[in-house]
This record gives sequence, structure tokens and C-alpha cells, in this order.
Amino acid sequence: MTHKIEIDVTEIRRVYGLLEEIHGFFHQPLKFRDTHLVEKFAKQHYDEIQNLYYQVVWNWLPKEVQEKITTGSG
Repeated sequence: MTHKIEIDVTEIRRVYGLLEEIHGFFHQPLKFRDTHLVEKFAKQHYDEIQNLYYQVVWNWLPKEVQEKITTGSG
């Protein structure tokens, strides 16, 4: 079963921007081996990660998909 959803371009740009930051950081192995740099990166980006995960992307999901995730059946 395939669902199509409409997503605001501003939200997509936020997700893309965060993925770009994550990719740029973890693309350089010496950075993610340095726990201080990882901690700094996490502190700088956690609010955006949390908001995108719990609000933005979650709200993209159809209600039936959200229910499957919350009940552990999907």
C-alpha cells in the first residue's frame, strides 16, 4: 500500500539542511572519533533533530502509520 503526502518545502529544506550537516560531519572519520567534537555537534543540533523527529516528520506520517509505530506493529 503506497501513500502520497504533501510536504511543505520549508520542512523539506530543514530536513535536508540537517542531513547535510550530519553528512558533512560524519564524512570525516577523524571528527567522529573525537568525543569532544561529537558532543559539540550534538549540542549544536539536538534541538533541531528533536523538533524534526517529534513534530515535523512525525506529522508527515498518516495516522494509521503513526498508530502502527506507537503500538509496535509497524
